[in-house]
Amino acid sequence: MTLKKTATNQSHMMPTLGLLPVLAISAAVAGEANAQTTAEGENLGTVVLHAGGEQGEAANSYTVTEASSDKFTGPLVDTPKTITVVTQRQMEERNATSVLEVLRTTPGVTLGSGEGGTPMGDRFFIRGYQAATDMMIDGVRNLGRTSSESFNVESVEVVKGPGGAYSGRGATGGSVNLVTKQAHLGESFNHVSATIGNGKHKRLTYDGNFDLGQDMALRLNLMAQDSGVPGRDVIEDDRKGIALSFTKGFGASKLSLSLSHDETSGIPDLGVPMDTAAWRGSPLTTTNPGRPIEVMDASAFFGSAYRDFRDVKNQAASLKFEHEFSDSLSWNTTLAWIGSEQYYAVTRPTVNAAGNVVRDLRSGGKKNRAAAFQTGLNGSFETGSLKHDFAIGFEYSKEKIASATSTGAPSVTTTPIINPNPYGPVTGSIVWTGWGAPIETTTKALYVFDTIQFDPQWSLDLGLRYDKYEVADASRTRKDNMLNYSAALVYKPAENGTVYFAIGTSSNPSGECAGMAGGADGAGACTLTAANVNLEPEKSKSFELGTKWELFENRLLFSASIFRTEKKNARVTDPISGVGVALAGESLAQGIEIGVAGQINDQWGVSFGYAYTDAEVVKGGGRPATLDNKEMQFNAKNSFSLWSTYAVNDKLTVGGGATFTDKRWLDAANTLILPSQWRFDAMVSYEVAENTLLQVNVNNLFDERLYDASHVGLFANRAPGRSVTAKIDYRF
Repeated sequence: MTLKKTATNQSHMMPTLGLLPVLAISAAVAGEANAQTTAEGENLGTVVLHAGGEQGEAANSYTVTEASSDKFTGPLVDTPKTITVVTQRQMEERNATSVLEVLRTTPGVTLGSGEGGTPMGDRFFIRGYQAATDMMIDGVRNLGRTSSESFNVESVEVVKGPGGAYSGRGATGGSVNLVTKQAHLGESFNHVSATIGNGKHKRLTYDGNFDLGQDMALRLNLMAQDSGVPGRDVIEDDRKGIALSFTKGFGASKLSLSLSHDETSGIPDLGVPMDTAAWRGSPLTTTNPGRPIEVMDASAFFGSAYRDFRDVKNQAASLKFEHEFSDSLSWNTTLAWIGSEQYYAVTRPTVNAAGNVVRDLRSGGKKNRAAAFQTGLNGSFETGSLKHDFAIGFEYSKEKIASATSTGAPSVTTTPIINPNPYGPVTGSIVWTGWGAPIETTTKALYVFDTIQFDPQWSLDLGLRYDKYEVADASRTRKDNMLNYSAALVYKPAENGTVYFAIGTSSNPSGECAGMAGGADGAGACTLTAANVNLEPEKSKSFELGTKWELFENRLLFSASIFRTEKKNARVTDPISGVGVALAGESLAQGIEIGVAGQINDQWGVSFGYAYTDAEVVKGGGRPATLDNKEMQFNAKNSFSLWSTYAVNDKLTVGGGATFTDKRWLDAANTLILPSQWRFDAMVSYEVAENTLLQVNVNNLFDERLYDASHVGLFANRAPGRSVTAKIDYRF
């Protein structure tokens, strides 16, 4: 295969970590809830702004009442954990065509970047901690770092706080679960969407559900995109995908088969160089040391149009069987296979002493294969005066990651920083020669969850998970037995609200992201070496005090929480010897989070979130201890997101939103930083004919220079400029 065809100042807003703030919020909300009255028989159901079939809560609302996982044994309002759900309706209204775009506007979540050995793809941090290997698809871990499309996604669930009991290894800050679209029995609908926009953007999607009779249904999703990136030169982002879901009912049983395949191809971009000491003193010295260089035009591309490329393929298949023995006992079993494959060659832009951009090549190939089996029982029973809602199950998975081997290293000359030339000649080429020996990870796990209800107001939520974990490369093997738990005391002062105090743990074993390489994931995290192969897993513990309330006739969910996550045996460079890896580090993340999602009235829908996360490396290891008491990389202390729409009448809907992301340090020493930034978006939709909606979106309304992420601070990933799209939705 040839390479390519021609073609500091941080704010400190942390509130006192105590009981008073949450109880005060709870009391205020309870008063509001108890004051609500409605006329007898009045129907205040959620407004459906689009015509078409009944596709479930996530398709038509800003909030859902139940999480997709059976491990959550109650509705979200009673679940003692912070869970942010971004629904299909919100994704469609905001024109979010990828999971990355969803996470970009989710408070408490920040982004990172691949570079070379660390592959490009969805790399994110939750509450300050790396979570890129904590991505799930319908509850099955997707270890491969890839790029996830949204065309077949019903909702994105962000579960925050250490989640070892729920998802197994990792999940220090939380995890992300993609809930895919499934066939719906007994209904039929068709939804065609065509979008055009600046940046040469063209996109076509289809979502159809077919009632086949005899308790059978089929759902088909298709997507094709031909696009650049608004406000950026040269970059290409072309995609295509197909997903099929079939469901057959057998009385009290149901069998579901899901298949999906999508591809992305284009010219990637790592953004702009950072202003570092390497080139200060040249004629182009800036006044923003340690920040992205902005002397060039915002559309500037520092890569090579003839050398750089990225090709990605994602596939998934699952077979799920569900059976209800009775109203109080059900069983489900899932067989799943997830695969991804990508080749990439991308330019890492840095600046030399002459003020020119050096266009180093970063290339690689990654292949991920994962097979999983999950089976579990859910139900309820009583022991005396106690009621139990339980989930018990077993999980088995085998994951393999292989890296591509290659020959050749094509080079491109340096280019001026003011006016870069992406069309310069390329010397040499890459030939991919095969895949190296894969790194294999095997997990066997048992879990049990039980919500014990003492009376209508008090309950105890317990969870326990045991993992038998093994990771092996061609020369080393690491085995661990990990036990994680969750526990929460829940109080319901009213039928529509809860107050809870929860604790939970997680474990990060050595080599948990082996095969991903990269030095930005902590000492020994993504490799299996002589220095870390004998180390026990890192341990994290979290404390969370929170409250949740369903308001406005249970159509809007309000939540607030105060949290603290501690890790006291982090892998760091040995502070005694100055070399090797030791479990001698310590980190702490604490903060507050507030969320609102749902309908205020029949016309007005809202999704709001705010997170304050003070994340610090208390002990950073090494000698001398220069990394102690530094802020964690990539974390934004303050993050805020608001999206709201208002139906002016039966045909016209207007909407808009704002996202704020605070400053983020890019290196462990806290010398390189991305500036704080605001992004404003707007939307208007109009029903131009029966079942036909015209929607216009303007994202990044003021065309600000926005930055997503970095790897270790040598460059800064640029987010898109102003995006203007027009979409026609036809539903029948």
